[in-house]
Amino acid sequence: MTTPPDIDAMPDLPGDLGRSRWVSVAGTVGLQIGMLAAVLGIWEVLTASEIIPHYLLPRASEVLTTLWADVVDIVTGGTMWVHFYTTLIEILLGFVLSVLIGVAVGALLAEFPPLQRATYPYVVAANATPRIAFAPLIVIWFGFDYASKVVMAVAIAVFPVIVNTMAGLAATDRDDIRLMRSLGATRSQILWRVRLPTALPYLFAGFETAMLFSAVGAVIGEFMAGNAGLGYVTLLAQELFRLDDAFSAIALLSVQGFLLHRLVVVARKRLVFWQADTGSPK
Repeated sequence: MTTPPDIDAMPDLPGDLGRSRWVSVAGTVGLQIGMLAAVLGIWEVLTASEIIPHYLLPRASEVLTTLWADVVDIVTGGTMWVHFYTTLIEILLGFVLSVLIGVAVGALLAEFPPLQRATYPYVVAANATPRIAFAPLIVIWFGFDYASKVVMAVAIAVFPVIVNTMAGLAATDRDDIRLMRSLGATRSQILWRVRLPTALPYLFAGFETAMLFSAVGAVIGEFMAGNAGLGYVTLLAQELFRLDDAFSAIALLSVQGFLLHRLVVVARKRLVFWQADTGSPK
């Protein structure tokens, strides 16, 4: 007599895998929403009961009301849309330039070891220097418009790209390089067909960091010489003691940076599809 199969020991079907994945994602999102609700609830209790004075921290409900009004203003093309769009363009331009410059410099240093040995100490020293110390000079050199904010974003975000590009290119298997050379491949062919594809996981790690650092640089630039942007709104609201407006602008900056970072993560998953995803929870 044939023994019936053990249902629990049978492998999951594709449909079961899809359902289990959605259940896992839903559970993670639920935990994140629950954590946010708990933080907002504690915040509201502490400020409503005056345990934390109102002049130090506005009530969570006031911040949420202001944030909703700002979101509606952005969607309808009001004043906040101008500030949101300004910061968005500064971040994106800073990120793109950081990627272009960082990959080019990192590849150049990795391809020519003597040049790397000659210049790398200065690259490290420049990275160790707080870029905010150069902020007044950047304003003098590039003015009060987009340029100074983009330059500040690049100054902060380019170094992770350089370092990760060098690390990724150095991680190429030497046997693969020897094989390509035995087949008559040139240096540029080895770079484009072997070394850069191998370095993609490292490159995207640098890109993710650069996106976040670009946002930091853009906001620092707006603090130093801004007349528009979410950083400018935050600084102006703090000077006027309109703390609910300041927290609303900070929340918009957080959401903006998070969404831009997620775009880089999605691009990594599409282009580096062979790499197992062992990073942070989705």
